[in-house]
Amino acid sequence: MNHRNNIAARIASVLGLLLAATGWSQEATVYHGFTRLDPTNATVTENAFVVVQGDRIARVGDGAPPRNDDWNYVDMSGRYALPGFFDTHAHVTIGPLKVEVKDGAPLFHFEVIHDLHRHNALIALAYGVTTIRNPAGDAEANAHYDEMIESGAWLGPEAVHAGDLFNPGFPHYPRNDAEWEREMTRQRDLGMTYAKLYSGLTEQELARGIGAARTHGLKTIAHLDGVSWTRAMELGIDELTHALPTSADLLVEPNRSEYIASRAAPDAKFMYRWFELVDYDSAPFQNMLRMLVEKKIHVDLTLVTSEIVYFYDRIDEFEHHPLEHAYPDPAFLENWEQSMSASHFGWSEDDYRRAHAAMPKVLELAKRFHAAGVRLSIGTDGTGGGPNFVRELALHVQAGIPAWEVLRLATSGAAERLRLADRTGTLARGLEADIVFLNGDPLQNIENVGDVDTVVQNGRAYRAAELIEMTVTPAN
Repeated sequence: MNHRNNIAARIASVLGLLLAATGWSQEATVYHGFTRLDPTNATVTENAFVVVQGDRIARVGDGAPPRNDDWNYVDMSGRYALPGFFDTHAHVTIGPLKVEVKDGAPLFHFEVIHDLHRHNALIALAYGVTTIRNPAGDAEANAHYDEMIESGAWLGPEAVHAGDLFNPGFPHYPRNDAEWEREMTRQRDLGMTYAKLYSGLTEQELARGIGAARTHGLKTIAHLDGVSWTRAMELGIDELTHALPTSADLLVEPNRSEYIASRAAPDAKFMYRWFELVDYDSAPFQNMLRMLVEKKIHVDLTLVTSEIVYFYDRIDEFEHHPLEHAYPDPAFLENWEQSMSASHFGWSEDDYRRAHAAMPKVLELAKRFHAAGVRLSIGTDGTGGGPNFVRELALHVQAGIPAWEVLRLATSGAAERLRLADRTGTLARGLEADIVFLNGDPLQNIENVGDVDTVVQNGRAYRAAELIEMTVTPAN
C-alpha cells in the first residue's frame, strides 16, 4: 500500500468510527418523500426523510436524503408519517367470558386462547399501534405474551400490563390480607406493572388494594362505580379509566337520591342516567376535576365504549362493526353479542332514546377534562387498534379537542404517561424506530389514522395489509 492509499485507509477507518458513533455506519433504511407530522410541536414537514439503523432512528430531516450505496431507500411519497400509536386500554390477552357456578355463586373468568392473543397483536400492529397498556388480563397469559413478542415468535405491540382484575366473582379475588399479599406478589413476579382494581370493590377493599399494590411496587388503575373518583384519589389511586365516574357522591340533591333509587335494579341503565343527572358546575364535580389535575391522574376515557352501549340498538348501522377484524372465531363474536345483549336486558325504546341523548354529555365530559388539563390518553377497551381505535380518536375530535392534540394524546402524550418517552413516542434521533405511515392526512380527516400503509416497529417494517393477512395464517 503506498503512502497516499495508507492515508486514505486511515481516514476511512477514522470516518467509520465516527459514523458508528453517530449511528450512520453499516446498513440503514431511508424512508423519504413523505409528509412528517409532529404532534408534540404541531408542525408539518413536507418532503421529509428518516434514516433507520437497526432498531433506532439515526436521523430525521427534510429535502434530499443523504446517499449511501449500502443503504436501502424506500420512497414514501404521498404518505403521512407519525410516531407509532399507543392504545392505552387494550386487552390484548382477553378471551371469551365464561361463567360457572361454584358454591351457589357465579364465578367469571376470561378464557385464555394464545392463538387469539397472537391475532389481537397482529391487528393492533396493522393499525399502527406499536405500544399498548393492557389494563387487565390473565397475568400468566400477559407474561406469555411478552415472551412471544420479545422472542420474535409473535408480531405485535410492546405491552405494559395489569394482571388479573380484583373484583368479587373473579378468580384471585382476595378476601383477607394474606390473600392480597399472595396475589400481589404473584402478579409482580410475573412482570405486571399495574394492579387493576374493579368496580365491585368496597371502599375498604379499594384502600386495601391500593396499599398492597404500593407495597409490592405496582401502580394502581381502577374502573370504579360505587366508590367515587374523588374518594379513590384521596386513597391514593394512580390512574382511572372509562368516562364513567358514575358514583352518586358526585351528584347533588335531589338528583343524588333519584339516582340511588334508580340503582336498585341491577342493569346498565345507570350508564346514561348518571349523565342525565350530573351538574358539571356543581361543587362535587368541580372538586373531582381539581383533584384530577392537581394529583396528575392519568385517565383514558374509552368514549367508544359509551357509544357502543348507548347505540347498541343501531349497532348494525355502524360503518364498522366494533369487532371488525377483531376475532377470527365466530364463536367469540357470539360471546360478545350475548354479553352485550344481557347488559341491555329490559331496555325499552325510551331507554335507548335517553341513552342516545346522553352521548353529547359524555363528549362534554371529555372536553371539560381536556380544558382543565387532566392527563388524558387514547384507549379503546378493545383488543388494541382496530376500528375502535379510529373511532376513539374521532370521538375525541367530535368532543371539541383539536386534531393535533388528539394525535399527541395517541403518541408522545401516552409515552409520557407510561414513562416511555425516553425510548419512543416521537420521531427523533436515538429513539426506537416506531413509525406509522398513513395514506391520508389525519389533520384533514382524523379517521385517516385507520388507513395505514406501513408500520415500522423497532426498525422492522410491515405492510398493514400483510399483517392482517397473517391473522389467518397459523403461527409457526
